[in-house]
Amino acid sequence: TLENNQAKSDNNSELTNEFLYSIWNFFAANLSDRARKNYYNIVKAYVKVTGHTPDELTHSDADKYFNDLVSKMNSGKLSRSTAIMRLSVMKSLCDYIKHRKNMAGQVYTNFFRDYAIPDNQKILSEDAIPTEEEINYLFEKGKKNNDDTFVCILSLVVKCGLTTSEICRITIDSIMTEKKGILCIKIRESKKVSRIIKLPSDVSKIMKKYLKKHDNITVCVDSTPKYIFYNKRGTNLKPRDAERILKNYVEQGIYDNVIKKELTLQSLRHAAIKYMLMGKLSEDEVAAYCGITSKWLPRYERVVSEGNYITSADYSVISIKTT
Repeated sequence: TLENNQAKSDNNSELTNEFLYSIWNFFAANLSDRARKNYYNIVKAYVKVTGHTPDELTHSDADKYFNDLVSKMNSGKLSRSTAIMRLSVMKSLCDYIKHRKNMAGQVYTNFFRDYAIPDNQKILSEDAIPTEEEINYLFEKGKKNNDDTFVCILSLVVKCGLTTSEICRITIDSIMTEKKGILCIKIRESKKVSRIIKLPSDVSKIMKKYLKKHDNITVCVDSTPKYIFYNKRGTNLKPRDAERILKNYVEQGIYDNVIKKELTLQSLRHAAIKYMLMGKLSEDEVAAYCGITSKWLPRYERVVSEGNYITSADYSVISIKTT
């Protein structure tokens, strides 16, 4: 066939006969000639990026191929619609491979299932990121008002990159102490992934102070979780409650002419990820700590340039005064 001849002559593609005869020829049987050629070239491009055919797919392979698509899209070499089409082809092919493997009693995971091409417009600009002056204002106002709940939440967002939902779901029994006395938090499972993060020392001090003040919080009993953050009604703090608290401080900052734009906890989280990258943590490390995939990190390219990298042993540039 045409594909067999191409595979023999193209050293970069390395489409093995096993893949061609056991997977490709069956998958492509009902495709039009044009679609068959386009799909074949997409598979060749995948192999060029990963080094082997998709019947050996790993999570790392999916990440490499996805990041390659996003990188080309961000640099203008590939349109978003073409990137979406290529990813869709790989999802479809790997679904077919999974079916074939499962029928043969073999285990196979289509790691492409969790990937989606980001919107071009979601590439972040500097204007979308809160400044250090704005962040410091929020901390100082919170401390001046003895608002320990706000200061603790703000610390977890700005220094740890936690989402509002993750913060609201923290329970007392998910907090542990490592041997040097630094607190760690087990983030509840999301999309079948859970993680344990070690708090920076300044955030650990803030959290310890908060827990000491609110020592009426007890470990969960009878499977009822005991959350550490509560609203004025005495019920578990919800994301909208946390956003409402922040909004009050932002409005004060705008009135004082220190804060120049509307801020949300999500925009503060963007600042956290920016500072982690500025601290020269790798994209994979930032992704693992924040519970995201590295596919989203190219959106920070415009706000983290070579010129503003900071040599730091810590992942974050922001340091919170705890006294």
